[in-house]
Amino acid sequence: MITLLLIRHGIAEDFQRGQRDEDRALTPEGWSRTRSGMQGLVARGYLPDLGICSPYRRAAETLVCLKESTPHGFPSETCGLLLPEGKPLEVEFWLRGILEEVPDGRTVALVSHQPFLSSLVFQLTGHRVDFKKASCSILHWRQQAFEFALHLTPSELRNHP
Repeated sequence: MITLLLIRHGIAEDFQRGQRDEDRALTPEGWSRTRSGMQGLVARGYLPDLGICSPYRRAAETLVCLKESTPHGFPSETCGLLLPEGKPLEVEFWLRGILEEVPDGRTVALVSHQPFLSSLVFQLTGHRVDFKKASCSILHWRQQAFEFALHLTPSELRNHP
């Protein structure tokens, strides 16, 4: 079994005239809450072996928060398919290819956006999830099938044991 962490980016700056959406950064509150949430995810035993994020700045910064929360970090990369308007079916085919190369027992984190993440979870599992900022859905990949395991809200992640 492979564990898949689907994470929505943290609180980002409001859109400013003349600014590209992909350049919006996490706010100071976004950094703080996302760091706390990612520490909670790691405290629950979810330590990624690989992280993949959208090329948008706020997704990359969220992945940084997750990397900082782990004892040894992990390799990471960006993927242009993980955009807010991403196509879930296309990402499913790409993801299946990625997971075929990942050894059993590993954890892969994807950091992306809404409405894409909700659509992806539904595509993969038939489960409906409302992703708040810095929340995480946990799926399992078993023998060519995705299974919904758990969704953790931002407050559940921040209030870790």
